[in-house]
Parts: sequence; structure tokens; C-alpha cells
Amino acid sequence: MRMRPRGRGLSIIAGVILVGVLAGCATPVGSADPSPTRKGPPPASEEVPATVATPTAEAGAIARAHTWLDSASVPDGAVRVEAGDVPAFHSFVGWPCTPVATLTGYWRIPDADAVDTVNWLAANPTPGLTVPFMPQYPAGNTGEMSVGQLPTPDSQEGIVFDVMRIYDGSVVIRAQVAALAADATCADPGSGSRWGAPGQG
Repeated sequence: MRMRPRGRGLSIIAGVILVGVLAGCATPVGSADPSPTRKGPPPASEEVPATVATPTAEAGAIARAHTWLDSASVPDGAVRVEAGDVPAFHSFVGWPCTPVATLTGYWRIPDADAVDTVNWLAANPTPGLTVPFMPQYPAGNTGEMSVGQLPTPDSQEGIVFDVMRIYDGSVVIRAQVAALAADATCADPGSGSRWGAPGQG
């Protein structure tokens, strides 16, 4: 999943460079941990406290983030787990606007298909959210895939669901949630550009 600033006059190469430099993107850094049980502390990309505010988000943003995570729509059979109960994801969303409250949640589905799971998440958005960009992953893909669910198509908040199939045949889901404070402002993506939608793969 990559969030691409888009604008007139930007070449494909410039867009790729901009994506790599700016924070509002998900950057793969490796493959999934194949071991059944993670030992030691999680990698930095997984060290996400229950609630993060950067800088301090208002109570309304924190409450909205909790509401989205608690009501997240996931397929039947999905069981909520902790970060340490699944292999590490190697991508992240750098939300470009602050103040923002963020949360992360995980689920595991035994004997599931990763592409079917992503397609289900796209077809069954969390209440109050929409899917502005439908995923188009080929059948049989097992690598990390994502789908964004946002309040409006141009939002820089909502949920980005990441999905991958792991060593035992199960599928794991990560929900990266962000809710903006009322006075949030967004980083400048550069002249003639705008931020791509979170979760746009």
C-alpha cells in the first residue's frame, strides 16, 4: 500500500521519490516473520501503544478512534489477538495530519484466503466509513495487502486494514486507525501535489 501525492506536471519518477520522502505512505521494509512465535520485543514498526497522540489530540478524536476500532467490520471467524500473537507486518501508515489519535488492532482467521479477506473488507466497510478505492489483487497473492476505509474519499483519517497469509495457513488482519483533532493541519506534500488516500494500493 502506497499513498502517492498526485498533481499536474509530476513525472512518475518524481512521484515515486516524493512517496519515499514524505511521511504519508506505507513503506514495505521486508517479508513477514516466518517463525511461529515471535521472541523478544516487537520491531519498531509494531511498537504502537494503545493510543498515540501526536501532538496531543483532543478527547473527541481519541473517542472517535476507539469507536472505529471497536466497531471494525471483519469476516466471520476472525479472532481478536495481540500484536505479539502474529508475525510482524512490515509496512505502516504515516498519517500526514496532526494532531491525530491512532490505534492499532489485530485479528486472526484460521484457514482463510488473504485475497478473499481483503475483498470482504472492501465490500463490508466499518459503519460510518466508505471504501473510495477498491483493491485489485490477483488471486493467490499472500503478501501484505491493504484496503482503506475513510469517512469521505479525501479524508486523511479512518482505518487502513492490512492483510497477509502466514506460515500456518491462517490470515492475519491489522487495523491502523487514525482520527484527526478538530484543529488538525496537514503537512505540505509539495507544490502542485496532494496526498493520496490512505490505504490506496
